[in-house]
Amino acid sequence: MPPMQNTGAGQGAAVVAAQGLSHSAGAQQRQGWAIALGLAVVLCIIFGTTLNSLSVFTQPITSALRCSNEQVARVATAFLISMTLAMPLAGWLLDRIAPRPVMTGGALITALGYLLAGWSADIDQLALAVALSGLGVGACTYVPAITLVTRWIPYERQGLAFGLLLAGGSIGAIIFPVLLTEVIAAIGWRGAMQGIAGAILLFCVPLLLWTARQPSSQEQAGQPVMETTSGHGIGQALRLPRYWLWIGMQLLLTLSSLGIFIALVPYLISVGYSAQQAAGLLAASAAAALVGNFVFGLCSQRWAAKSILMSSTLVCALGILCLLAAGDPRLGLAAVVLFILGWGSTFTLVNQFAPLLLMEATGARNFASLLGIGNLIAGLGSAFSPEIVGYLVDLTHTYTLALLLCAGLAAAALLPIALQGRGPAPQ
Repeated sequence: MPPMQNTGAGQGAAVVAAQGLSHSAGAQQRQGWAIALGLAVVLCIIFGTTLNSLSVFTQPITSALRCSNEQVARVATAFLISMTLAMPLAGWLLDRIAPRPVMTGGALITALGYLLAGWSADIDQLALAVALSGLGVGACTYVPAITLVTRWIPYERQGLAFGLLLAGGSIGAIIFPVLLTEVIAAIGWRGAMQGIAGAILLFCVPLLLWTARQPSSQEQAGQPVMETTSGHGIGQALRLPRYWLWIGMQLLLTLSSLGIFIALVPYLISVGYSAQQAAGLLAASAAAALVGNFVFGLCSQRWAAKSILMSSTLVCALGILCLLAAGDPRLGLAAVVLFILGWGSTFTLVNQFAPLLLMEATGARNFASLLGIGNLIAGLGSAFSPEIVGYLVDLTHTYTLALLLCAGLAAAALLPIALQGRGPAPQ
């Protein structure tokens, strides 16, 4: 009799322990989704007020500082380059220290940069201040947020979680350019920049103080979300052909999407749309991207990231070709709708699913560093896209060749995507 009682007690203890582990894992996932939502709000505010709103400051700064369009364009270039350079550094730091000082420090640097920008006496001081803010943005947004989510959310749901993050950026692109235009009209561009700094300090820094943290040992008492010690070293990964194919995929798709993003409004105006209509269609593309992030994120729970990127990239290229008919009296409206549905819903998906392909290729050991290096190379390479588009437009006096090039770049990305082997899901 005693042995029977001991066995029953042992089985009961095992059941209780299993229930405890299940509860722990469930609580960790719920907390992980809360952290992903908080990071999405951070991306909404920081990307929305900085990267996605640079263009609304162009005309006011040109008038106030009496500078050329080229000089003002250098402000945006300084921001993009510094943001891109900060990404691999942020990734390297996240592989070695806690995320909180990296991300909150980045947000503080972003706010400081915009405060200094609002006090700038000339265009050179403004460019330096905005470049400083770019360093902060690179340290607290895409690479750190993606890395943090991989440590909280199970692999099979990371596509949806990345979609949530990027949806935050899309919402910011819809809200803040319009809002800041009104703010600039009311209090001037200097006041708007100081207001951006205040918003980051008031909302983003407190959010990051809570969200920028890794799962504790107690929260990992159930099944671990991701084993961060497995995978290739940085030197090993840099010798992998698959890693360079992954970078080539990102470079081609970023060149294509950035070229379209910069050229869309002036192209639509050139074929007969008003400035308000063109801006509205750009906003509609951002809304389509928001929907695409969630729809394809849900699809990723059943389909592989490689399959989704193959099909969505083909749709993206076809959507760009539809844009060529935007000025046709009979087909124009239908062509623009197809462009928004095709290109708008897919052009950001490389940012959503490239991290999953990277995780399959190299593992989690140096994920943040390798993600940062890839974004550095793709970001610096794609910085030439607006200049290439401008050169082709000046050369041909039409946007046709530039649009065909963007469609061709997207189509060319199908090859490196196809060569990404389907590895096992990281455990």
